[in-house]
Amino acid sequence: MRKTLLAFMMLSAFAATAQTMKVNVGNVTYAIPASQAGDMFFEGSTGLTIGNKTYSLSEVTSICVDDSAIDDNTVTVNYEGASAHVMIAGNIAHQIEAKVSGAHVALLQAADVSDEITYTLSGSSDNGSLYMDGSLKASFVLNGLSLTNPDSAAINIRDGKRISVQLSDGTVNTLVDGSNGSQKACFMVKGHTEFKGGGSLRISGNTKHGFWGKEYVELKKTVGTITIDKAVGDGMNINQYLEMKGGSIVVSNVGDDGIQVSKTDDDTDERNGHVILTNGTLDITVTAAAAKGLKCDSLMTITDGTYKITTSGGVMYDSDDKDYKGSSCLKSDYSIVINGGTLTLTSTGQGGKAISSDGTLVVNGGNITAKASGSNYGSSSSGGGFGPGGGGSGRWGSGGSSSSSNHKYAKCIKSDGNMVISGGYIDAYSASHEGIESKGTLTISGGTVYVKASDDAINSAGDMTISGGSVYAYSTSNDGLDSNGNMNIQGGVVMAFGAGGAETGIDIDEKHSMSITGGSVFGIGGRIDGSFSGCTQSYGYTSQSVSCSSGGYFVLSDSSSKRLFAVKVPASYSGVVLVSSPSMSKGSSYSIGSSTSVSGTEENGFIASPTASQVSNTKNITAR
Repeated sequence: MRKTLLAFMMLSAFAATAQTMKVNVGNVTYAIPASQAGDMFFEGSTGLTIGNKTYSLSEVTSICVDDSAIDDNTVTVNYEGASAHVMIAGNIAHQIEAKVSGAHVALLQAADVSDEITYTLSGSSDNGSLYMDGSLKASFVLNGLSLTNPDSAAINIRDGKRISVQLSDGTVNTLVDGSNGSQKACFMVKGHTEFKGGGSLRISGNTKHGFWGKEYVELKKTVGTITIDKAVGDGMNINQYLEMKGGSIVVSNVGDDGIQVSKTDDDTDERNGHVILTNGTLDITVTAAAAKGLKCDSLMTITDGTYKITTSGGVMYDSDDKDYKGSSCLKSDYSIVINGGTLTLTSTGQGGKAISSDGTLVVNGGNITAKASGSNYGSSSSGGGFGPGGGGSGRWGSGGSSSSSNHKYAKCIKSDGNMVISGGYIDAYSASHEGIESKGTLTISGGTVYVKASDDAINSAGDMTISGGSVYAYSTSNDGLDSNGNMNIQGGVVMAFGAGGAETGIDIDEKHSMSITGGSVFGIGGRIDGSFSGCTQSYGYTSQSVSCSSGGYFVLSDSSSKRLFAVKVPASYSGVVLVSSPSMSKGSSYSIGSSTSVSGTEENGFIASPTASQVSNTKNITAR
């Protein structure tokens, strides 16, 4: 009787003066604006109906009226240590079932929800969680939330529709899950997730992944920073695709991949298995054996942004694939296209790679610094050829590097399909194997390519064609350029440094030939390799070795001492030299020698029309 009388008095005051009535049921408050209350009546002595919802009077702990305002279609959850408080807007009071146990909150949307609901989460608890389920897209605002669930996921959103996650500007939000649970991740979203807002989010995954998304994940241009501080599995495990338009993702201290994007079971899903990086920043460090910094099942496209990825894990046997696998900074099971951006990729683990594409690799632009400083796994030689790590084919090789299942080689940039470079800047280094390798054809039509490797600097299983750009290929133990198909030099600048002995600057196997139809060409090694066919531009080579000290330049001159070009050497050299220039004429005499004093505009170690006052150690060349 007292509750009924109290409710009647509050309703009278509400109808007369107040803005909002708040019906409190335990730790859940239903906030009903005066304009939405409509008819209010009692269901006998046990129920009170306001709007579309009937409240059990036995569960109502209090009813109050105040001047506060509440927006329609909103739910707020405030965590306060061991407890949490939920406030639900009156217009959706009948459509949200809220359950609160301590600081563990479960919110269930009714099937008839027709307008998107915004959930705002704030406060702190070291023993709390948020669970939500529904069938309509929803928005979540993280507004200074610090949430630890010692038993399961900190946030588990089972709604399979679009889920917007806004990181409120200027806020730091922290999520930590429990160890030894059954959850897929600390932060789980069944639908497709769109991150926005300029705040920050820190995630620690103590059972499996840091973040798990069953469908695609998109980072809007406005996103602040998402940091994976820890994960037993992947930092971010995403299905369908990842699209990054801005923001920053930082991943470290994980037990598997930094970010993994997998195909869904539905082949009709848009961009299935793709990574699309149009802008933003990645800073990923992974240390586990065979771990990948950024991995996807299908196409990886990079257009702009700044990406720093470091891997240090060694080789691991994959019992499912029955193969040994190494780590990679970038790994696609399909193909990779790089149109722009700044990439700093460092692999230090045994058998590790900076870039690994199971299909084609296309570089149209960008600034790429890639290093693979780990050792090879399984053997000190591979395939035919000479030199540590093998890989050189030459006349005695097997036609390219082999890679049996228990051997993994620390190649810097590798594609199992064709490779095309048309622009950008590439600085590649491999301490133990090839710098750049294509298992198909390799085409360079533009850009700047600088490669240093212990094995072949640049190797292709098929034809290698250079029609533009600037290529500097330096091998310490094998060939500078090694084509296991035809070598077609049609333009650009080509500088190739072999190790000497049986290793050459430009190596073509005995079944194929070299064609020079344009460009400026310099190659030095222990011999002149391969046959020449279809050359429309004159070339020539020395019959004796030419020497140059480290830091000096080889200088090509005509018979009147006009300097045609100069090439800076990466180390002290003594070997036979192959040269070609558009300025050379068949039958004319030229000389190649060394100089320590050369002036002119230098690009990637090459100076066109240089000035050199003194050239020594010269050897004569007759153009062919």
